[in-house]
Amino acid sequence: MPNINYDYIEDYLRDLKDLKDEKLREMMDYAEENHVPIVERESEEFINFLLAMHKPKRILELGTAIGYSSISFAKRNKCIEKIHSVELKEEMVEIARRNILEVGLEDRIKVHHSDAYDFLLDLDEKYDFIFIDAAKGQYEKYFDEVLKNLNEGGIILCDNVLFKGMIAEDSLVKRRKITIVKRLRKFLKDISSDERFDSSVIPIGDGILLVRRKDEED
Repeated sequence: MPNINYDYIEDYLRDLKDLKDEKLREMMDYAEENHVPIVERESEEFINFLLAMHKPKRILELGTAIGYSSISFAKRNKCIEKIHSVELKEEMVEIARRNILEVGLEDRIKVHHSDAYDFLLDLDEKYDFIFIDAAKGQYEKYFDEVLKNLNEGGIILCDNVLFKGMIAEDSLVKRRKITIVKRLRKFLKDISSDERFDSSVIPIGDGILLVRRKDEED
């Protein structure tokens, strides 16, 4: 569990909205039992609220895992016509594709088996919403490369940017995570000071970064 909020607050927020979807509940249980990282429940609710407001037609997701977030987004937001999701681990790709097929969303969600950065290098399609949830130490590389694929007025959302509280507190940093923490800190600082963007870090789940490119009149 992330270390950025009190446990009792997280429990209370999760109890406010019971997860009634049987397939999503099944996937959540599988993720917990098999230690597969998926989007936090509070983050999932916030992102779905944001999608309902923004109404994107095309979404790019870096980091599929078992397909939980893509399925949640597509089920809750009928405005979404296509989600392209990228996953490196072959085992996860197979599980995600099976889950997507079981819920009948194979026409709206396509899973690509690829390294996220390599996929971006050859990508020329445009998206209204980009969800980055892949290797945390590579966020800045992903962000810089994916800017060319963001439609005007589009939003980039990066998940887990507070990295279990380690980004904000040195005493929480685990030795094997030092490089990732340094890179994430640099990324957040660079984005926050970049005049080309409006950005905000929201301390829910494990930390969410929202970014939009400023309009010319801003």
